[in-house]
Amino acid sequence: MSGVETAPNVLLVVLDSVRAHNCSLYGHRRPTTPFLESLAAESTVYTQARAPSNWSLPSHVSLFTGLEAHEHRVTVHDRLLPGNTVFETLAAEGYDTGLFTENGFVASHKVGLKDAFQTVETVPDSCPGGYDTTALNPGPDGFYYADSFDSWVTDRDGPWAACVNFMDAHRPFEPRAAFDRWGDDEARALQRDLPTRWEWAFHGGDRPYWQLNGLEALYDGGIRQADALVERLLGRLRDDGVLDETLVVICGDHGDGFGRPGLLPDEPPAVSHIVPMHETLLYVPLVVRPPGGGDGRRCHRPAALTAFPSVVESALDGEPIVDGFARDRVLTTKQPVTADLRERFEDACVDPSQFLAPSRAVYRPDPDDERAVRKRYYWGETAAECRIHGPGAVSRSERIEPHRVDEAFTEAQPGVREPLEGRQASDATKEQLAALGYY
Repeated sequence: MSGVETAPNVLLVVLDSVRAHNCSLYGHRRPTTPFLESLAAESTVYTQARAPSNWSLPSHVSLFTGLEAHEHRVTVHDRLLPGNTVFETLAAEGYDTGLFTENGFVASHKVGLKDAFQTVETVPDSCPGGYDTTALNPGPDGFYYADSFDSWVTDRDGPWAACVNFMDAHRPFEPRAAFDRWGDDEARALQRDLPTRWEWAFHGGDRPYWQLNGLEALYDGGIRQADALVERLLGRLRDDGVLDETLVVICGDHGDGFGRPGLLPDEPPAVSHIVPMHETLLYVPLVVRPPGGGDGRRCHRPAALTAFPSVVESALDGEPIVDGFARDRVLTTKQPVTADLRERFEDACVDPSQFLAPSRAVYRPDPDDERAVRKRYYWGETAAECRIHGPGAVSRSERIEPHRVDEAFTEAQPGVREPLEGRQASDATKEQLAALGYY
C-alpha cells in the first residue's frame, strides 16, 4: 500500500439486513432508496452483488478479511485472531480507525471484530435524548451513530478508515414517522404481538406465512430511513470538502425473508435470516463511489463483498477500482446450525431437519445474458442451477449433482480463528443482541 500522505480515507457503510429486492435503486415499487439513486450518478452500482453468507457475523468477517465464509469458518463460538482484517492493516499504515454500530456481533461480542478498530462506538449506557425513537428496541437509532461518526471525523487530523453499520432495517422494524410510509397500525400491532425473534412462530405453524407481508411494509420504512442516514453521512462529508478524498463503499451484509418459498424440495421458506439461502438473503445492494467520484456506470457481473480489502488496497495504491468487486465466480456459505439455535428448531418444529441441512452456492456470469448470472446451489442433498436476471427474477433451469457446487470451494484457511471455549457472549452482549432478535 502507498503512504498515507496521498491515500484516501475509507468509509464502509453496511446497511444491515437490506436486500436488493426492496431497494428502489434496483427497481422496487416503493421509493425506498432515493438518495442511493441520486448517488448512482457518481458511483458504480453493482447489479448482481451477493453476500458471502446469510447473516451478519460471517458476512462481516468476510468483508473485513477478504476470506470467504467457508475459508474463515468463524461462528459465534470462535474468535477471529488479530492481524487478519483490512482495518488493522490500515491502522499500521497510519490511519485512525473507527467502528459505529449497535450490532452486538460486530461491536461487543468476543468474536474479535471490534478489536480491529481503535475507536468503537456502540450502544451507550443511557440513550441521549432525541435518539430513543423506538419502543421495542431500547437503544438509539441510526442517527446516533451517524452523528457519532461525524463528530469523530471532525476530530481527525490525518487519514481515517471507518465502518458504519446501520441497523435501522433490521428487526424490530421501527422507523421514525417521517420514513414509516408504508406500514399501518395492523402491521405494527402484529410486530408488537410477536417475539422479537419471530421465525419460530411461523416455522412452528403458530402463524401463517402471509402475515409477513405486513412486516415487510415496516421493513421498507427501515430501508428508507437507512437511505436517509447515508445521505446524512455523505452530505456532511461533501459539505466539509472530504467526500472527494474518500473511498465510499455501501452494501448490505445480507437480506431478510418474508415467507418466500424455496426452489428445492425441503428448502424452508425464508423467515428473517441466518438459516435459509434464498436470494432474498444473499442478493444485496452494492454502491461504490471512488475518490473524486465516478461516472455512473453499472456493473452486471457477479460481485463479491469479499473483494473489499483488495479494492481498498487498489485505491490506496492509486490504481483504478472500476468493477473492482466483480468476480468470475462468487461463493456463499450457510454456516452450520449449532447450540441454542439448533435446540430452538428442535423445540418449535415437528421436523427440524429441513432447517439444519447444509447449503452452498456459487454464482458465475451467464454466457447467454450479460445482465444475468447463473447460480448453482444445494440444500441438503438436492441441487439446481438457476438463472437470475435481477431481484425477484429467478428462473429454474435444471437439477444438478451437489458435487458440481462443492468443486468450486477450497479448504478452510488455517490460523485465522480459535475457539472461544468458555468465553461466550457476556450478559451485556446478550442483552444487546436480544433487542435485535438474536437471543
